[in-house]
Amino acid sequence: MNNLFYRFDRLIEQILYGVRAIADLLLVSAKRLTDLTHKKSVRHISQRDFLHIFQRLAMLLTAGVPQSTAILILYDQTSNERQKLYLKHLHDEVIKGRLLSKVLADQAVAPLAFKTLISLGEQTGTLPKQMTTAVGELLALRQSKQQIMTSLLYPAILLVLTMSITLFLLVGVFPKITPVFSTLRAELPLSTRILMSTSSWLGDYGLWLLLLMVVMGVIFWIFIQRSSWLARRATAISMSIPVLRYIIRTWNIIQIVRMLAVLLESGVRGSDAVALVSQHIHNPLYKSTLKQISGELVLGRKLSDLFGHHKKLFPSDMVGLVQVAEQSGSLPKTCAMVAELYAQDLDVYHKKLTTLIEPILMIIMGLTIGFIAVSIITPLYGLTNALSQ
Repeated sequence: MNNLFYRFDRLIEQILYGVRAIADLLLVSAKRLTDLTHKKSVRHISQRDFLHIFQRLAMLLTAGVPQSTAILILYDQTSNERQKLYLKHLHDEVIKGRLLSKVLADQAVAPLAFKTLISLGEQTGTLPKQMTTAVGELLALRQSKQQIMTSLLYPAILLVLTMSITLFLLVGVFPKITPVFSTLRAELPLSTRILMSTSSWLGDYGLWLLLLMVVMGVIFWIFIQRSSWLARRATAISMSIPVLRYIIRTWNIIQIVRMLAVLLESGVRGSDAVALVSQHIHNPLYKSTLKQISGELVLGRKLSDLFGHHKKLFPSDMVGLVQVAEQSGSLPKTCAMVAELYAQDLDVYHKKLTTLIEPILMIIMGLTIGFIAVSIITPLYGLTNALSQ
């Protein structure tokens, strides 16, 4: 009997040990999952939320509120869960004694120039000023990008609508009328025969064509991301088109001179400022050119001369303004002025381009649908006349 009780106690003890082990494992897994979710939320915060947080943080710091207290105030005020997680992460790191620039160092949402200005502000004791400047520049760039996207939205909608209607008529409507045309002994008009062949081909191979285009697009995108030479060649081809050349060049110049103005005004050395801007720019042609210019600035060469050697990327009027600014010692202010001028020019150009594109797309839409309608109606009209006779 005693032996039986002993075995029973041992069994209960082993069961309890196993339950505790499973509970510990579940707790560790839950903690790891929570940490992973927290890190993912911090890592994938949108730039909009990022700017929203730091814009208000800069205002509180300017008002004299301590950094950790300002973060707590923002944490209590916001109802956005992602922002709360991000602010909690910032507060925990700041409480540990880490500098804000070190916390931002491993976050992809913060541009390199933004991190540089924050670090510079911490070193010089001007963090509120530098943060306000950095946020202002990011907001200006974001606004410029939104203006470009907004101006191109309506033409893009018209283009997609035209293609959708055309495909619907060719694939959905025309095949139902084709058997009627096949019974006619008379010769069909050329436009009708073209539409019949196109409709038949799309019905047989349309999905394969779409799949091929998607696969080729993905492969091309992967190669561009991995091959700097191919990326430069693709950019060079796009910049050989007059309309795209002006838009791409002007947009990149706005980003370059705007960031240069901020960095130079903050006391960053010219070669270091250009190197930082080269890491901020996504265009491969401008990126490689700025890296080269940064290396040559260390040797004592002038920025205007180096810009002048790349006339396809930097227009002569910009080079002239930079040259005058170097002689007068007002390069940061001149860069800011150039950015403002080019932003205004680009806005006017987009408005003119949109005004020109819209009627052209409307004409194309009308001609396309009219061509299809005439190709359908003409043989039907001929059939009606034949039957009436």
